[in-house]
Amino acid sequence: MRVAPRIAVRGARVADAPALAHVHRESWRTTYAGILPADFIAQQAGYRSPRSWARRLAAPLAESAHFVAEADGEIVAFASCGPARHRLEGLECEIYALYVLQPWQRRGVGRALVRACAAHFVRHGHFGFYLWVLKANRARLFYERMGGEELGEKRERLGLHAFAELAYGWHDLSALIGP
Repeated sequence: MRVAPRIAVRGARVADAPALAHVHRESWRTTYAGILPADFIAQQAGYRSPRSWARRLAAPLAESAHFVAEADGEIVAFASCGPARHRLEGLECEIYALYVLQPWQRRGVGRALVRACAAHFVRHGHFGFYLWVLKANRARLFYERMGGEELGEKRERLGLHAFAELAYGWHDLSALIGP
């Protein structure tokens, strides 16, 4: 009988930069295949370098955080969160990115990272957040299952390509962070 690996979530460190870059690149390749043009995915995946991650982790923005999820000592996912770039329905916080390597999806990793971000927001006196997801991305169903409420839609340009994005929000974080 195969035992499921234990998932541990912790704050990211500068030494994690190569692993974060790997998760970011690979997640872009698998998540957006069939949604975004292949040449654009390849171009954007190249921007997720260990050096850029090291810079972000060494000088985080105020009240922002980066979390990693580890399984058997390997980083398999990450989330970045902090103050909202734009206020949406009075929500002051945002999850900027959440990426999980494909073999680790549907195993509770994303849920654990969303909860870590929610707990981070509450520690800083905020009780709601939102995030944006491409409308064509199946991951939006994950956010719906986690209780995210669809707040709006916008058109965004990624390079020469226009895509619809949906905002999902949580106005009450008590259900996400638990007792």
